[in-house]
This record gives sequence, structure tokens and C-alpha cells, in this order.
Amino acid sequence: MSKQAKAYIAAVITAGTAVSVWCTAHVVFDLFYHPHPGQWQYMVIMFLLCVLCRALPIYLSDDRALDISFVAAMAAVLMSGPESAVALIVLSTPFVVEMGRNKGDPVRHIFNISPVKTLFNVSNLALSIYLPGQIFLFLGGRPGAYEYPYILAPALIFTLLCILTNAVLLIRLLTWGGESEFWPILGQTLRLVMPNMILVAPLGLLLATILQMNNGAYVAFLFLTPLLLSRYTFKLYLNSKQEFYRMLQTMVAVIEAKDKYTEGHSKRVSAYAEKIAAEMGMSPSKVNEVRVAALLHDVGKIGVKDEILNKPSGLTPEEWEAIRQHPIKAISILAQVELPGEIKEMIRHHHERYDGKGYPDSLGPDKVSLGAYILEAADAYDAMTSDRPYRKGMAQEVAMEILRQEQGKQFHPQVVDAFIRILTGTKGEG
Repeated sequence: MSKQAKAYIAAVITAGTAVSVWCTAHVVFDLFYHPHPGQWQYMVIMFLLCVLCRALPIYLSDDRALDISFVAAMAAVLMSGPESAVALIVLSTPFVVEMGRNKGDPVRHIFNISPVKTLFNVSNLALSIYLPGQIFLFLGGRPGAYEYPYILAPALIFTLLCILTNAVLLIRLLTWGGESEFWPILGQTLRLVMPNMILVAPLGLLLATILQMNNGAYVAFLFLTPLLLSRYTFKLYLNSKQEFYRMLQTMVAVIEAKDKYTEGHSKRVSAYAEKIAAEMGMSPSKVNEVRVAALLHDVGKIGVKDEILNKPSGLTPEEWEAIRQHPIKAISILAQVELPGEIKEMIRHHHERYDGKGYPDSLGPDKVSLGAYILEAADAYDAMTSDRPYRKGMAQEVAMEILRQEQGKQFHPQVVDAFIRILTGTKGEG
């Protein structure tokens, strides 16, 4: 880790710890010496909610999770100000036992996580709540005395600033000194997380409203059950998608095992295609479709004879025709698999050229999806840079030059531009 990254971590921890200590001391002092009516009840309710939600994050991807403890934080800000929300995060941290993403994953808690990591995460959350909380107060948010619809605008701005601050503080650390670019990753993260958090935020408003009712603390207990049940159901849905993708990876690995020269090809093409799609600003759902299509793009080769696939010399016209049929065979193989039509279209057309001279249908750009052209470029690049029975793989610079030469001919111009930015480390600048 670079000195700059270490200094950054120290600065965030110092600022976050100062805010955490001030807020927690303020709230604890009020609880014991100047408690408001019902303050103990709603603090206990939100403390329990915060612990439960932090223990059960929703994994949105391999490296991103949605922590819905924001519901309790939002309610605390509305009920008694940002200090209460920060105190909830601080006080709940020692009690959080985070369940693993998959069955059998180790349980995470404060005693098996690096103290520095814990301090950074708590400091990040404290700053991400406290600073937007001050903006919330400046915009007219009145804790404990808010009214509809006037509270909606300050609450929305608070939510957006919380997400932005948290993402900036974390991604700045993750990209410091590494190969990843800050702005593209920030944009991708916000596109993935922002809609989910905005949809979760009204639950915080609802919880705060419930707690202001007579006997609201008891009603809030009922509120916890459907919230956590919906979280559990969504987690099962995400797990099923992840298991499906792992199954596809296993199937492709079995198919590729018959040819040592193409082993790992589909996985690499999938990784390239996913990056290109993200670089071109596709939505997360479309990026995922491109990733799956790329993984399965060569599944039709299982119907091509080994002696043709592994032939070290030139192919006869009949053998070329057998190779050119593999996209159609792939669709036939996948006919009984429940995949979106867009994925199957990409697989069928991943050898269609931008100038209309490709196969199997010789279609022009108006009949072929952008996703198919992304697969075509990723597939061609990996084929050029990988060893084959009849030649050694090309150097990256040579393959990139071929991409440029065929831009607007074999390859979609914008796809080539995006791919070159990725390969040269200039992502997001074009």
C-alpha cells in the first residue's frame, strides 16, 4: 500500500472517529440525563434493526453489497438528527455478526476483521451520514417535527448525498495506486447502488412515522418482519442467479476441456465483453446479459468434430462451413434453457461483421445488436492474442492495431474505441 493511501486512510479514520465520538457522547448523555419521551424505545428498535441489517447485507455483485441499515439511519435523522444516526452505527458495530454471502462462507465479526478496516468502515459511514445530515438540517429538515410533503425534498437530497459520500470515500481508497480508474468505477457503482438505495429510503420515512404513533414502538417490531423477509427473499433470488452463472461456467469449462488451445477462452471473452459494455455506459442488467452471452458464445462448437477444431493446417471449404454453423448449433443447444432473447441473439450473431459480410446471416449493423458486436470484438481479440495449433498468439499492440484497421469494417467503430481505451488504460477519457 502506498504512503498516499496510508495517509488517506489515517485522515478518514481521524475525521470519522472525531465525528463518531462527538455524536455518540452527545446521544448517550441525552439518553441517560435528558431523555425525551419514547427516546429509549425508538433507539432500541433502531439499534436492533441496524444490527440485523448490517448482519445481512444484500450482495449486488461479486464485490458490492447493499447495507439496508440505512433504513434505521434515515429514521434516526428524521426523529432526532444526524447525531443519533451516527451513534447507531457506532454502537451497533461491536454486535454485528455478518453472515457470509454463500453457504459455508466464514462469519465476519469485529474480532476477525482488521481493526484498521473496522475503523475505516465505521468512519466512512459516520462521515457519510453526518455531513449530509448537516445539509439536511440546513435545507429545513426538522428532526422530530417534520411534515409531509415538505420533508420529502430534504430527505431525498440527504439520501443522494449519503450514497455519493460513501461511494467517493471508499472508491478513492480502492483506486489509489491501482490500475482501476476512479471516475468509471464511481459511475458504475452509483448506477448500481443509487436506484436500490433510493427505493429503500422511503422505508426510513415510514419507520420514523410509525415511531411517532401511539405505541409506535410495538408496531415497529411488526415492521421488521416483512422487511427482513423481503431481504431474505431477494438474497435467495440473487443466489439463484449466481448459482446459474456458476453452472454455465462449469458447462463451458467441460466443453473447452476438449481443446487445450481454447481452454479459458470463453471466460476471458466474457471478462473483456463485460468491461467493454460497462465502458460504453450500458445498464447493469445489459452488462450482465453481455457477460452471459459471451460466456456461452462458443457452446455450439461442441457439435463440431475435434479433428476440425484442432486441425493445425488450413481448413477445407466443407470444414469451414462446419465451423461457421457453430452459432446456429449454439442456439439449438440452448433452446431449452430459459435465457432472454437478447442473449440468444448475441450468441447467434457474434460473428456478424459491421460491414455485413459476417456469418451465419450476413446482416448489416441495423439488424445486429450492439452486444453482438461487443462479443465479436472481444472474441476476435482473445483469438488473436492466444496460442493456436497453427500459430503463436500475437502481442497486444499488434492485435490492437488490427482492431483499428478493421474499425468500421469487421468491427463496430464505437466498440473498438471503448475496447482500445480499456486495453490502453485510458478508460472513461474517450
